[in-house]
Amino acid sequence: MKEYLLIKNEAITSMNTHFSSLIHKKDLWLCGFDEISYARKNYAIVVDGEIYNKKELKEELHDAQYPPIESLEELFVYAYLYWKEDMMQHIKGAYAFVLLYDDKILAAKDPLGLSILYYHHKDDTLVISNSIQLMLNNAGIKPRLTSKGLLDLFAFGPSVPEDHTILDGIKQLPMGSLMSYKDSLNIKTYYRLKAKKHDDSLTESIDKVRELVTTSIKRQMEDVHASFLSGGLDSSIITAIAASLNKDWRTYSLQYEGNKENFKGNQYQVSLDDTFIEQMKDRYPCDHTALMMTQETLRDKLEDAVLAREFPGMADVDSSLLWLCEQVSQREHIIMSGECSDEIFGGYPWFYREELKDLDTFPWLRSSEERIKLLHQDIKGLDYQAYIQKQYENSIKDISYLPTDTKEDKQARLHTVLCLHWFMQTLVVRQLTMANYADITIRAPFADVDTLEYVYNIPWDMKFYKQNEKGILRKAFEDQLPEDVCWRKKNPFPKTHNPVYAELVASLLKQRYDDPESALHKLFDDKELKKLIDSKGASYTLPWYGQLMSGPQLLAYLYQIDYWIRVYHVDLDLTN
Repeated sequence: MKEYLLIKNEAITSMNTHFSSLIHKKDLWLCGFDEISYARKNYAIVVDGEIYNKKELKEELHDAQYPPIESLEELFVYAYLYWKEDMMQHIKGAYAFVLLYDDKILAAKDPLGLSILYYHHKDDTLVISNSIQLMLNNAGIKPRLTSKGLLDLFAFGPSVPEDHTILDGIKQLPMGSLMSYKDSLNIKTYYRLKAKKHDDSLTESIDKVRELVTTSIKRQMEDVHASFLSGGLDSSIITAIAASLNKDWRTYSLQYEGNKENFKGNQYQVSLDDTFIEQMKDRYPCDHTALMMTQETLRDKLEDAVLAREFPGMADVDSSLLWLCEQVSQREHIIMSGECSDEIFGGYPWFYREELKDLDTFPWLRSSEERIKLLHQDIKGLDYQAYIQKQYENSIKDISYLPTDTKEDKQARLHTVLCLHWFMQTLVVRQLTMANYADITIRAPFADVDTLEYVYNIPWDMKFYKQNEKGILRKAFEDQLPEDVCWRKKNPFPKTHNPVYAELVASLLKQRYDDPESALHKLFDDKELKKLIDSKGASYTLPWYGQLMSGPQLLAYLYQIDYWIRVYHVDLDLTN
């Protein structure tokens, strides 16, 4: 990740900055920007991310008489000059950029929001960065957690609404959005999913899904020699396509010490991965590395995971990915992941389970009442339920439907939109920040606009082929996968089932509980918190978030909250 920072203030003359690379230019301080000159005009630009169709873009811009393109920054400047604000419709990739020209600032993210862009706007000052720490260190922003941030933290955490963060005044640019600033700040949505009539037959739809997914994988294979392999559908499809084209393809999987001995299946985690990975290795003899993580390492990486995300995150779901990336980065610079398939193809249980699909709220937040019970009396009275409902209604109000949509089609559209703007954004930030911290790039070929737009409009009865989650995707690749792998019930990212981990994180949280100065005592009910610690998480029976964050993971999450407040010196302003 290329860190960047922009501080614009009309009153700037000099500045006491912590960051030696900041360059003073007129009323701006810049870090990480490149200057491009064209037609006697100067442009300052920073691009954070990757582009997958560089060759095609360069050819189009060459035909339009632009100079030979040597850098990603030049490509973006010329793309803007040629297509203006429509440029994002032509660029395929995972990116954010900030462009300065003619005293105007333009910033945007790719349509699916696969990069990070934070900003802070107050009075005559605008700050833009992809790093919270850079903003805090250099722009005079004080980290404050107010009642608004608490609503987000305890109603939605570890996810947040995609347009802001839990820190007061620090916002995010949402997916598919564009920011412009000259005399005032304007943000507009340039990309939104549209409902379209689907005329293809089932056979044609299956063929088209295979073509789109395969094309995206091939497009992203440049300079890549490896993929994660869990034995699940998505990573196995990527591995099958890539290994068929590259006989030296490498794969990596994550295992936990003691999982085999302690695994107990449930409705969300049906089986362990080992058997299915072996079947893939038999079919595609890749150079496979199984990486075994200890429970102590899983605990110890919780703090680094907070530093990587810069916020409390998904507890050991974050820390395990961070450790995995660190191990893989010793050999790889880029690796492929099956992330984002479930959002697009309807793989989560709330797409089809009867008790979840009709909920009039976010289906991955089923424990909101239990969450509130854990909180301190001073903040328990905030109207969390009303806030959740407001955000839910705002999220679904612009969904378009077709007159021919069945009830199931409408539900599928609704859940897809919710997942894209909430659940997927949380996972995207997780993958991006953990990878960046480990100095590796993760590519997610399922996060492809062409694939999304086509699959979004496939009728649910086709998508849910033979009553299987992601059934049409399974059918599309059944000839390229072992049968057991192809039709294996979905498993989420692997988590530990070893009871030792619960003991470790309970002990960790107990140390913080024993400190009377800990923020835990201001945020949580002491009796409920002690009960949670003493029971090693067992007193909280539902997942805190999604499918994975149950008892032990909740203990780890609360520890991350306390650690984040300490390390970032967050002021708890509970009166605002």
